[in-house]
Order: sequence, then structure tokens, then C-alpha cells
Amino acid sequence: MKEKKQNCYLYMKEKKLKYRSVRMKLLYIFLFIGLTIYGEEYIQDDLIVGINRFKGKKIYISSENESAVIEIKSNEYYTHELKPGDIQTISMSGDKIKFKDKESPKIYLYKGAPETIIKISLDGKTFSRYRGDFEFIPYKNNVLPLNSVQSEDYIYSVVPSEIGHYFPEEAIKAQSLAARSYLYYGLRYSKYDEFDLFDNVNSQMYLGMDRENQKINSSIDTTRGKVILYDGEPINALYYSTSGGVTANNEDVWGGNSTPYLRSVNDRGNESKSPRLKWEVKISKNEISKKFGFGVSGLKVMEVKSNRVSKIRVYGDKNQIITGNKFRSIVGYGKVYSTQFRVKSSGNYFVFTGKGSGHGVGMSQYGAYGLSKKGKTYEEILKHYYKGVEIKEYKKN
Repeated sequence: MKEKKQNCYLYMKEKKLKYRSVRMKLLYIFLFIGLTIYGEEYIQDDLIVGINRFKGKKIYISSENESAVIEIKSNEYYTHELKPGDIQTISMSGDKIKFKDKESPKIYLYKGAPETIIKISLDGKTFSRYRGDFEFIPYKNNVLPLNSVQSEDYIYSVVPSEIGHYFPEEAIKAQSLAARSYLYYGLRYSKYDEFDLFDNVNSQMYLGMDRENQKINSSIDTTRGKVILYDGEPINALYYSTSGGVTANNEDVWGGNSTPYLRSVNDRGNESKSPRLKWEVKISKNEISKKFGFGVSGLKVMEVKSNRVSKIRVYGDKNQIITGNKFRSIVGYGKVYSTQFRVKSSGNYFVFTGKGSGHGVGMSQYGAYGLSKKGKTYEEILKHYYKGVEIKEYKKN
């Protein structure tokens, strides 16, 4: 699957080269294909990322610095130069994609030069900038933009999209390796046919060039090609905001088999900067009743593992026992910040008193912040949260 995508990607690049001089061809090949191999020391894939936040019936496109090239391969071959500042639209037309009066199952949008930046928008006013090229396909009755981008450029956006710009350098490096390892782990199990991953929490948050930060990019560059390995393979490097003093075993949160590197660890004293180290929220019984679809009069914690609610009883007009994680998903992750909570009834409300934010498995980002401030290196931070792992460059087999 990956080899097929890579061959398709190279074919598209070759078609695009006809718009430039021989000199520009050589420069473009060096920048966008040659960088795939960096001294044969590590893998850098050409990713295809589904930009779900810009999925819509109509998408506005533009370019910056230099022109972009729109290409349509249908009954007749068609190209259009998108000059800097021009705004055009790509829209749904039945089960196809439409540009002007041309319809096709897929429309391509290429950078016309290495310095071209492609921009997309849903309203034609607020645009987001992206590295790499684009394809546009029909997806669930909408146009879905697919961003072809190299993995290290992808990481440039993911890291600041996932953590704050103010994090210490060693914490940023730790996040870089976690994001890169999570990426390569996920690529082996991609469930999508026409692309590798999404730009949201289904994969990792990827918000394009506008989210990038030069200081963070420089920190990422120092870890270039390095990943977290267990038995020679990239790990499922799960991470989240705040552990609340202890991380969780993976099976205690989601069930299933235990993963040897995702073990519960003591994290006390590392998260003092987190705004959700401790929290309390009130949610009305009426709101929770609406979420569950029946009148809820009481909640009772039935089982606790890794200091987290693993089972909770929801009762009233009906009676349910569900996992703590399922409870959070129903009530809302932005309402109950973690499953490390206690709950009591107070009049027309339930009062939740808790610690931490997120699922609690793997690396705490604010824990990494605190450990960095204590003088720990990014390797020490990662080995605190992921047990029995190695940190190496990910070489081709």
C-alpha cells in the first residue's frame, strides 16, 4: 500500500516538472524527493494527510510567493496556473470534484516552485497555509483535501499543535520523538484507502504551517530521524496533558492485552505547571440525563485501577455499568477531564473532583515539562514514561 502510494506520488511529481526549466527540475527533485533519503540513516515518508477540518462542499484555494498548478486528468488533460493571490474554488458536483467547468474523480494542486505555499479555506476569507502539494477527492459527500507532505515537515506542525510554545527544550524534544514514533506506528495500521491519516485527534493534531514555530522547528531538527523503539519497532507512543500524579496501564483504561512499555509509573511532583493538576466541575443531572437518554439520579464508582475509574454505575430510570473511559466519552472529554475522579450528588448537580487531564496512558506532557525543568534529558523523560524502550534512528530494513 505504501509502495503504491509512493510510486503514485513520484509520478505526479514527474508530470509537474514540465512547468519548469531543467535547472528548476533538478532543484525541485533535490528538495522534495532527494530529501526522502538523508544519508540512508533514517526513513522519511511522503505522507498523505486528510485535512478533515477543511472538508466541505466548496473549498477555496490560493497560493503565496509563487504560482501553483491545478491539474485534472479525466477525458482530457487540463491544467490551470493559480497565480499568487488568486482565489479559486473546488466543489462537489454529484459524485465528482469540479473546478470551473471540469469534473473529475480527483483534482491535483501542485506547488509551481519550491517556495510556493498552498493555502486553503472554507469561507474564502481566512486561509491556512500548508507545506507540500494537494489532491482533492470526494469523501462522505464532501470534498476532502489530501496534503502530500514529508514526515519531518508534518512533525514541524504536530509538535506545536499538541503542546505550548513555552515548553522547555527537552520537553519539546521528548514530544518530537513521541509524535514521530506514534506516526510510524500508526502508518503500519492505517485504515484509510486513499490517504494515511487524518489531521485531528484520530491521528495527531496537524494544523499546517501557521502553527509552526521556528524555535520548536530547531529543537525538532536536533532529534531528526530518532524514534522510540521496542523490539526494534516504533512504539505506540501515547501521550496526553496531565497524569495527575500517576500514569495508567493501557489495559486498565481500554481493556485488552497489556503493552509492556505502557506501564503505570509514579509521576508525583512533576506537573506543577499544569492548569488541571487538580480540578472540580459541576454538571447538572439534567445534562447528564440528556447525554445518556434516560433520567439519571445517581452515579457510583464500581472499580478503580491505576487510580482511575475503570467502571462506573449510572442509574435512575435505567441502570448501566460502563467503563470510566466510556463515561467520559458520553459526558464529554471537555467536561470530565480524566477518569481520575470522585463524584458526589449535590441537589440537582453531580460534583466531580479530579486530577489530571487525558487518558493517562504513556507520556504526560506537563510531566515532561516538569522533568525537563529538573534537568532531565529528553531520553530520560521518555524512558520514565515508556518502559524498556530504546531511542535510535529508524533505519530502513
